[in-house]
Amino acid sequence: MENKTTMRKKIMLKTLRAMCVLTTVTGLSALAADTQTTTGTAGYGTTTESTSGSHSAKSFIKDAARDNQMEVELASIGISKAQNAELKSFCEMVQKDHTQANKDLEPLAQKYGVAIDQSKREREVNKFEKESAGAEFDKKFATEMLKGHQKDISKFERAASKLQEADVKQYAETMLPKLREHLQHAATVARAVGVDQSTISSVMSKTPSVGGTTDNDSLGTGVGTSDKAGKDAGVKQLEPHTTPPTQPTPPTQP
Repeated sequence: MENKTTMRKKIMLKTLRAMCVLTTVTGLSALAADTQTTTGTAGYGTTTESTSGSHSAKSFIKDAARDNQMEVELASIGISKAQNAELKSFCEMVQKDHTQANKDLEPLAQKYGVAIDQSKREREVNKFEKESAGAEFDKKFATEMLKGHQKDISKFERAASKLQEADVKQYAETMLPKLREHLQHAATVARAVGVDQSTISSVMSKTPSVGGTTDNDSLGTGVGTSDKAGKDAGVKQLEPHTTPPTQPTPPTQP
């Protein structure tokens, strides 16, 4: 009787051990399937992370792809319709740079499972396709390019500062200098085609990273914020020395 009981205990113990081993192996397999080591594509680093990605990262990838495509399509319209040679040249640069930006984004879209619909045309593209070429077209188009790049910079700055996915974050950081260059060029072109200075200054003021003495001066808006602060400080420092000295009291006549 004791032998049978002992044998049953041994069998139960072996069964429990086998179940534990099976559970452990299954768990490790699931973890390996969910996590992969990814070597950065197109220079966007090496990371080990879940390919699921955060909602914010996926949303940024989708928005960036759409914005890149819109800039490419708008630039194509500008190349064919713009009368101003400087605007036409700027559109050629925008088309080239944003085409490359979308190529660099493709590996990230594939990695995080983001479907990009390149067939969808944005409202702005349709609007300018219907516009007649001429001086008024150049003004409207240059203004749109200026506003579009300002919005792009805001999106990319948020992504660079807030996203957790290292490769997506690096893509945003890598693109920002080029976008800022485009914005500065867009401001120059806008002035060349006759866009009023108040419109240009209003758009540029929404991008703090582009502000400062140099940029404000180049826009013809006077002294930059930092320069003005420095001059104000200088005035305050001079105030104690600008008070006229106290005149000595003349001696009393006898």
